[in-house]
Amino acid sequence: MDKQYRNNTADINYTLSEKDYEKSRLMVILEGISGRIVFGLTTGAFLTGFLKFLGADDELCGQIAAIPVLASIIQFFSPILLEKLNRRKPIVTTFNALHRILLVLLVFVPVFPVSVTFRLYIAGGLYLLSNLMVNMVAPATTTIFISLVPQKMRGSFFSLREKYLIFISSVVNVVLGGILDNFELQGKTYEGYILMFVIVFFGMLMNLASYLGMKEPPQPRTRSRISLKELFIMPLKESRFRKIIILFFLWGLSVNFSSPFFSVFMVSKLKLSYTFITIAGLVNSLCYVLAVSIWGRIADKKSFTYTAMISIGLLGITHTIWFFAADGTILEYIIVMLGHILGGISWAGIGISLYNIPYEYTPEDGRTVYLGFNAALSGLIGFISSMLASDMVGRMSDYNGIFLGLSITQFQLIFLISGQLTLVTAAYIWFAIIKPGTKKV
Repeated sequence: MDKQYRNNTADINYTLSEKDYEKSRLMVILEGISGRIVFGLTTGAFLTGFLKFLGADDELCGQIAAIPVLASIIQFFSPILLEKLNRRKPIVTTFNALHRILLVLLVFVPVFPVSVTFRLYIAGGLYLLSNLMVNMVAPATTTIFISLVPQKMRGSFFSLREKYLIFISSVVNVVLGGILDNFELQGKTYEGYILMFVIVFFGMLMNLASYLGMKEPPQPRTRSRISLKELFIMPLKESRFRKIIILFFLWGLSVNFSSPFFSVFMVSKLKLSYTFITIAGLVNSLCYVLAVSIWGRIADKKSFTYTAMISIGLLGITHTIWFFAADGTILEYIIVMLGHILGGISWAGIGISLYNIPYEYTPEDGRTVYLGFNAALSGLIGFISSMLASDMVGRMSDYNGIFLGLSITQFQLIFLISGQLTLVTAAYIWFAIIKPGTKKV
């Protein structure tokens, strides 16, 4: 790799040294660790438990859990702002900090002197605004991170980053899960959540420090102003990128049909303790950490597209297995643990592949337009998918079917449908992208 990385556009006159790039890549890892700690404590079982504490029912928990997917729709329009800027790190830093500050503010919602319903509106509003902030700059954030890593290093680097962020955040989750269970047994549930948000606050500070310590590579600026029409036309005109749009359309449809409901199912239907859930999460993370290097080597040797196909197919099988997690039997513990093991292995491949695939298929000029359009469309479809599943949860709240002697709830039907759709997504990658001989990425 050259000692200095120079941009070939005339309007950008600065360069970064090899040392700048190395330090910035370290900051990208720190950003991932701190961001994942915040993410882990404000999603999944922790979010569901907090919303239940506020008075939410299962349907509302699923709807609020789907808000991050809804918020990604703003990425349709973010390139109008981002493509005007040579230096995007200041706005990326600001919006990511606001995202996490708003999450910290959730800790005050239980003490607001208003009705339970209004508290839930406030919590949902803060959660939505927070996710709008981070999604507004998500295409630029991705561009900065990936541009700091040479092509030949990306598989190994992002697999290493995933190892650190998953392992450390999982340890935090397990420890805090046990502490929350202890607080709940003592009748001090809110005090436990205060501690949780204190950790979120320190995670936010660490995340901010990582952005401040990071250098931004020179980024080309789009030569002409991008119109609202071009935000939608440019990505669709690029023939290679259209296949990626369809891939993420199918991905958003399949994975978001079930993703908001795994934690709701474990907490509300199976009534598993935070301790068991976080231990299962730790096992999931260990499998993730062990598998991610293998997926990284496969990506470097084959392609990120090939890695995505195999790992998404495995996830489809995993979601289907959750169908058999029947309450009141030993199977509920076996299936939940098996689901976490296979989920960790599959998400390790999905995490590094779907993060890189859109970037590899986009032209350099106007890259945030392509990335934003793809993420926003996938988010829109994902939110619609989540709402359809949420409606199914509400309409079938009293459903209790029997299959092979096992008790089946509406959640298990959702997992089964999601599993089959995810398998279709993996098949699409093979038949539409890999088999026709699409250029290796």
